[in-house]
Amino acid sequence: MTTTLKTYSKEEYDKHGNMMYDIGLSHAFKTVLKTDVSWSVQMPLPNWDLDTVIIGDGSLKNIPFVNNILTMNHGQQNIVTRAKNGTVKEVWLAADRAYKKAKKLYGDWHHFLEIIELNDGVIYSFYGS
Repeated sequence: MTTTLKTYSKEEYDKHGNMMYDIGLSHAFKTVLKTDVSWSVQMPLPNWDLDTVIIGDGSLKNIPFVNNILTMNHGQQNIVTRAKNGTVKEVWLAADRAYKKAKKLYGDWHHFLEIIELNDGVIYSFYGS
């Protein structure tokens, strides 16, 4: 019996290789920052690091960061922290603080930060588990 060897196109290989690179990079940065939150945000630039500006144009400071959670006993709750600026590092740290508050107050377990959006000067987020 013979098996067919699956070959991948360059496009498939590049797409999956880049995805694995981003996963490894985010894990390394998570270790450096000592966060509980895992960064699963799709990055717009292929060569990103902790200093990459992902919110605004680099001029925003002290940006409100909202973690909206749905609780069993308290309904919908907003946990608000602040990001010093719009870099990956500062947004990630704000996300980690918001996650830790949500976990302490409501037992929230969603620690994968998947979506961040800037709307009217506020960063809105979505966490998954």
